[in-house]
Amino acid sequence: MLIIGEDIAMDRRGLLTSIAGLAGAGACSAQNPAGEDIGRPPLAIDADGAGRWRIRSWAWRGDAWRPSIAHAVRGAAGIEVHGRIDAADRAEVVARLTG
Repeated sequence: MLIIGEDIAMDRRGLLTSIAGLAGAGACSAQNPAGEDIGRPPLAIDADGAGRWRIRSWAWRGDAWRPSIAHAVRGAAGIEVHGRIDAADRAEVVARLTG
């Protein structure tokens, strides 16, 4: 016995799930041709103790946003950053940590 209504509902659910999955994946890996960042995850600077921070920056590599992790420490000479930070985020990192 073939029940068409259930088959259509199942196909509709599968289609909607596929569309939602593609939309979610596209939001994280989109960049327009002009080089303007679309869907770029935000810069994160989290306290990691007294005078210490963990920095998560994002760079476009291999057709996707990839995280770069760095650590900052307040020393006698000022704030020292160890690790990679995307060039687009450097000025903001300095401003947040010194401001």
